[in-house]
Amino acid sequence: MTALIYIDLDVVHPVVNGEWHRARFQNMPQSGEPVTMLCGLTAVVEYERSDNRRRERPPTCCWACDRAYRHLHGIPVRTPTPAPRQGGQR
Repeated sequence: MTALIYIDLDVVHPVVNGEWHRARFQNMPQSGEPVTMLCGLTAVVEYERSDNRRRERPPTCCWACDRAYRHLHGIPVRTPTPAPRQGGQR
């Protein structure tokens, strides 16, 4: 007997430097694999338990990824778009 676990790749949001991003995944990425987000940021995948997610503060949205996602799906872009967070690495 098997227990299937379905993962909707459209709702997988990598978190880098306290910001959650969007990416276009064909398959679930493996640990150690580099992924490129819609904003152009590339980072290496690492998995962690979800109960460790909010140790410091909740992640915020990457507005560049949000803008790209909206453009790809024909959704109106938010205006004004918030300024990028300071201290993030791009």
